[in-house]
Amino acid sequence: MSDKSMDQTQPRVISISSGKGGVGKTFTSVHLAAHAARSGQRVLLIDADLGLANVDIMLGLNASGTMRNLLTGDATLNDLIMPCAQGFDVLPGGSGLYELTSLNVSEQQTILDSLREAGHRYDLILIDTAAGIGENVLYFASAAETALVVLTPDPTSLTDAYALIKVLSRQRDVHRFMILINQTDEIDGHITFKRLLSVTDRYLDVYLDYIGYVPQHPVVRKAIQHQRLLDDSDPNVYPHLEKLFDKLLQRPRNVSRSGGLQFFWEHSLAAGLDSEPDLESDTESDSVSDHQDKTPMHEATK
Repeated sequence: MSDKSMDQTQPRVISISSGKGGVGKTFTSVHLAAHAARSGQRVLLIDADLGLANVDIMLGLNASGTMRNLLTGDATLNDLIMPCAQGFDVLPGGSGLYELTSLNVSEQQTILDSLREAGHRYDLILIDTAAGIGENVLYFASAAETALVVLTPDPTSLTDAYALIKVLSRQRDVHRFMILINQTDEIDGHITFKRLLSVTDRYLDVYLDYIGYVPQHPVVRKAIQHQRLLDDSDPNVYPHLEKLFDKLLQRPRNVSRSGGLQFFWEHSLAAGLDSEPDLESDTESDSVSDHQDKTPMHEATK
């Protein structure tokens, strides 16, 4: 099968992750799913935060089951997938289910088998992972063709995003990342990206692709509180999101990782079995913070 035909027949799989919670990862996931659906793509959004799932809450959905029902055999994937008013399908995770926070290999294989069968129905599969560097996060993020990392200019968010990229690159063979800076403006977005880039260039063998920034605005918090997505009645943020997501989805696919769900997730299973703990380096972690307020603007905007 040629690379071209592979791109046409296999769904694109994008994971959306963050090193730190509360940076707008799920907000990004649901709006990206809605944008892709409006453009005519068949989209499945997987809520892979299996301990603190909240995609269904943000969309105002009443989930009849969780991923636990799939793993126990009480429900099939078709039983659990829910269509939403925004035109895409959702696979709910599970909230308050501690036993799902670290899937074993058998459970990972069950999810793999189910989603591989359903994959042909979709053009795009988005995986909204948990925050941090837990085993589930590494599994789902390394299963994707594209890893999108969301962060804010906050120093702890920047440090945690670096830690996530470090672990994925060293333990799970993920070396290309899209970067989105949330709750910021154009200048601080570029500065934050440059700080992250300067440290990854020094310590890691990775490529970072800066997608852009999402402005901070009260309308975002109000939309989340009222369980609704932004639309063209929100001119302060919505047009910016549309351009940002067009840019993201127009990025060329990663041919080296576009072998379909079976390739991704079996590769991820193997990586999980072979990985060894990676000791954190105090020097590296400190270097992320050390770059604050020291990056010249002409470098940050290159």
